[in-house]
Amino acid sequence: MLLGDDVRRIHLIGAGGAGMSGLARLLAQAGHEVTGSDLVGGPALTALEEVGVETWTGHRPQAIGGSDVVVASSAVPPHDPELRAAAAAGIPVWDRPRLLGAITEVMPAIAATGTHGKTSTTALLVAALRGVGEHPSFVVGGTLVDEGSNAGFADPTLFVLEADEAFRTFLSLHLRGLVITNVEADHVEHFGSIEALEDAFVEVARGVEGPVVACIDDPGAERVLERAGGVSYGTHPDAAWGVEDVEEAELHVDFRLRSPRGERLPVRVGRPGLHTARNAAGAVALIGESGGDYAGAAAALAGFGGVARRFQVRGRVAGVTIIDDYAHHPTEVLATVRAARAGSWSRIWAIFQPHLYSRTRLLAREFGQAFDGVDELVVTDVYGSREHPEPGVSGRLVADAARLRTGANVRYVPHKGDVVAAIADDLRDGDLVLTLGAGDVTLLPDELVRSLSGRT
Repeated sequence: MLLGDDVRRIHLIGAGGAGMSGLARLLAQAGHEVTGSDLVGGPALTALEEVGVETWTGHRPQAIGGSDVVVASSAVPPHDPELRAAAAAGIPVWDRPRLLGAITEVMPAIAATGTHGKTSTTALLVAALRGVGEHPSFVVGGTLVDEGSNAGFADPTLFVLEADEAFRTFLSLHLRGLVITNVEADHVEHFGSIEALEDAFVEVARGVEGPVVACIDDPGAERVLERAGGVSYGTHPDAAWGVEDVEEAELHVDFRLRSPRGERLPVRVGRPGLHTARNAAGAVALIGESGGDYAGAAAALAGFGGVARRFQVRGRVAGVTIIDDYAHHPTEVLATVRAARAGSWSRIWAIFQPHLYSRTRLLAREFGQAFDGVDELVVTDVYGSREHPEPGVSGRLVADAARLRTGANVRYVPHKGDVVAAIADDLRDGDLVLTLGAGDVTLLPDELVRSLSGRT
């Protein structure tokens, strides 16, 4: 067991979420007795049964009495019945950051962090390390396509994880290596300002007991690097680990990685886009700066299977390719659209579901501009997640901004359930459809496949 005999039995509230489900799986595989509950449930919760985690949907306060620790996700309110039951029984209650802190105290850990790309970079680290004979334990904020899982326990002396800035989670981690992909204004509601957000990244980087590598193509990451120290990577000519000769294709990217010794390593990654090349460079650079086989790690990325919802092909039917992506910030949308434009599709469609009312209000103009290069754009209403609706804030703000700032044919279809019917008859052979957003827009690819299947 990772956390000792006094923390043998652990109950996780909100275990169906991306972050908590991975931790439940890791702990169960490491020998802990784990139970998990979630108010909504879903496939991630159900899948935990395969590793021996007892799960349930809803509240069972009477079922947690034997737990040594109860861990609650950030989405769980203080009045949750299971939290109250834990307090009444005198059971210690931890939040997710504290659990991650405890795990990284006992398992040497390396991580990827940043506003964008941290999930993919973490997955690339896992793939690269496996390619040189390592067997890391890992927790990733998305499902690894090759694994069908977001976590796994293997070598207890090497732990790879995603260091999330939301809710200041990354400040609780104990790290021996770190990749910083970029630092932009997001989750500012937790920090108060972009300056405070950058200060937090600096604090995390200064606390790493080992190498820190950061992408100096991004101004925010460069500022953090200047303050905290570390090694640079990126396309910038001053980067210590240089990304050169990038060649983008529909579903992969090739480049040469120039090491600090001047070697130029050929790299192919089985996912497209310049952003993918940068993320891969960061993963290899961290392995190199840690004294690992960086040439072998670079070569291993040709077999990278990717992460679910990161430019994931969900269907090819009636000549139409459907790709799903988690992009929910303007920079992410811009990178995904750029990657799509490297392909040979006749038209690019984007179906975008804005995520969070606060983000939509603050960044509607930037979202609209990010779709430049798309031929057809459909915008739905906002997926509010943890936020309540705001007067005057809807997907129409993004649609209106896109009409002003792009050449796309823009449609505002408020209800996600109406999208397939609105576009199916207009799709034709050679089209690419991108479904974009962090909400339930990910259900649309399957609906589109069913709708188009009748044509074949």
